[in-house]
Amino acid sequence: MLRTLLNAVPITVLMVAAVCLTVAVMALAVWVVRRTVPATRDGFHAEISAPMLGIVAAVFGLLLAFVIIIAYQNFLEADDNASREAAALSSIVRDSAAFPEPGGSNVRRAVGAYVRSVVEDEFPQMREGTDSDVAKGTLDGVFAAFRTVEPRTPEQTAFYDDAVRQLNETLDARRNRIESAVGGLPWDIAVLILFSSFVVVAYSLVVGSPSFWFHLLGPAAIASVVAVSLVVLVDLSYPFSGDFAIPPDDFRTGVLKAFFN
Repeated sequence: MLRTLLNAVPITVLMVAAVCLTVAVMALAVWVVRRTVPATRDGFHAEISAPMLGIVAAVFGLLLAFVIIIAYQNFLEADDNASREAAALSSIVRDSAAFPEPGGSNVRRAVGAYVRSVVEDEFPQMREGTDSDVAKGTLDGVFAAFRTVEPRTPEQTAFYDDAVRQLNETLDARRNRIESAVGGLPWDIAVLILFSSFVVVAYSLVVGSPSFWFHLLGPAAIASVVAVSLVVLVDLSYPFSGDFAIPPDDFRTGVLKAFFN
């Protein structure tokens, strides 16, 4: 559901909607708290509860920032996997120029088919968290093409060995790329973040004030920051989905660009 929402709604709209909904919910919550706990209208013990709220919010902020940083690092790693796979394929194409024919042409043709299937079929499917059967089939075609190569000289053998190593690098990077496309947060981290968010927002509701609007200011500000942070966190957790999805640009540059002309 979260992935579908990211793919269907622009991230800026999600952030604005999250803030508006949060402020509305906080306004209702403050109204309920002021009616059910009349002492909050007098700002009871605000001189003690307000500093304590600051400490709780600071600890929660550190926790949330840490999780977002980890999610961002995973996002960068997913981008690096795509770049590494494209770089390995580029090396195979360059190495294949030294192969005897028809093996060299077979390898280049198979790599081209695989690259096109990744860009045109697999990346769109990765937005939904799945890989492509078409890409799997064309990758098998690359292996079949390698079996048609028969190196005859030490130079050809050296380039062939390097190409095989790059093919293994391609497999490793592809496997990591597909795993990253699944996305999402571990359930225990999600529970921790949601529980911590509830605690800090609930705490802010009991820091009262004689003024309704001043009472609302604290919970609304804290909850809005939490809501926007959670939207960013969710977006980073699905690196191949949403507005900031990792694009297949690396597969359309350098020597691989020739396969799209």
